[in-house]
Amino acid sequence: MARGITSEKVTFSLPTRIIQEVRRAVAEGAFPSQNALVCEALQKELQQIEYERLRREFQDAARDPEFLLDLEETQAAFEFVDTETARMIPRD
Repeated sequence: MARGITSEKVTFSLPTRIIQEVRRAVAEGAFPSQNALVCEALQKELQQIEYERLRREFQDAARDPEFLLDLEETQAAFEFVDTETARMIPRD
């Protein structure tokens, strides 16, 4: 574990086949330890869950008339500044 990161020991029951695959992956050098493999796999899964949650929220916002109106008003409010900034970008 990285320095400064706290950890907690927990117990899980996993299918024997998965435990065997984890041990083989560690033995083949794919991961430094079983803990590292499980931690990375869980982090990836949790990132995917968070990605899906955000995707659903964006989909909901795209159908929300109040959000869309607010977005249009914000774009209109910054239109002049955006145009001025675009003019300052060098063209090659």
